[in-house]
Amino acid sequence: MEPASVRTKVPSFLSDLGKATLRGIRKCPRCGTYNGTRGLSCKNKTCGTVFRYGTRKQPSVDAVKVVTGSDLQVYSVRQRDRGADHRCFVELGVSETAIQTVDGTILTQLSSGRCYVPACLKAAAQGVVENQCQHVKLALNCQTEATPLPLKSSVLSSMQASPETKQTIWQLATEPTGPLVQRVTKNVLVVKCKASQKHSLGYLHASFAHRLSARALAEPRFSCSCQAPKGGKGGPAEEEEEEAMPPRCIHFFACICAFASDESLAQEFADFLACDSAGLKGLVVPQLVGGPQSTVQAGPVAAARPRKRRKDVTAGEW
Repeated sequence: MEPASVRTKVPSFLSDLGKATLRGIRKCPRCGTYNGTRGLSCKNKTCGTVFRYGTRKQPSVDAVKVVTGSDLQVYSVRQRDRGADHRCFVELGVSETAIQTVDGTILTQLSSGRCYVPACLKAAAQGVVENQCQHVKLALNCQTEATPLPLKSSVLSSMQASPETKQTIWQLATEPTGPLVQRVTKNVLVVKCKASQKHSLGYLHASFAHRLSARALAEPRFSCSCQAPKGGKGGPAEEEEEEAMPPRCIHFFACICAFASDESLAQEFADFLACDSAGLKGLVVPQLVGGPQSTVQAGPVAAARPRKRRKDVTAGEW
């Protein structure tokens, strides 16, 4: 009778839980400690057995130094409030300031920055200290440099573009002010352009968004800062217009030429090189596009041809 009185009573609301199981936990094969099935390593610090390696999310590159080929320090900085692919330019420099003291005049060098975001330019014009801009702060802490992309003259001459376009691209590429195309992130590139009021530094951003799936995107997307930005979100008609790729500018052809000049880039951006809409079929010479990247495009092409053949066969039968 004594063991029954000592036995702990189970609360009524836990009486129908059933038998305890080991669901959701597993024993470490090395030390025998029980861990959760979603754990990456053993929680026993003295053991440290790794069950599986998790995929770490790559940190976004907030600031990248642009190769200018001169003393000009230009940085491509991400605009955090607008998304991962929205970037701006920041120019850093050193200015000398004279300070009057009792012993005389002392010249000091101060680091200065200029952000080319319209809102930051407006704040600077109103007397706000420009060095307090978040984009300038990111540029001051930059430790990454852009990757210049090669450009072959043979690829440029084989493009189906106007002679004026080819001549302009070649003139920009041969200028001593850095490479024509530079890669700052996976999707964003910095392209050299003619200096203007909108692009006073002579550089702009171009974005290449890969096709996520057949349903998500009808074709790969390209956007360039030389084109007018689109308005806010609208109805379905506007969304369909956004899916269509904008007209090709000279900076698009410059990037395509750089992609086709490198074998690994040609394979990575094969969907853009093989894009046949808007009269771009055969944009680059076949031996450059039809090499390693032909296997990438084999899937969609093979899936599209049988549909056309079925329609032709049914038309012949009737």
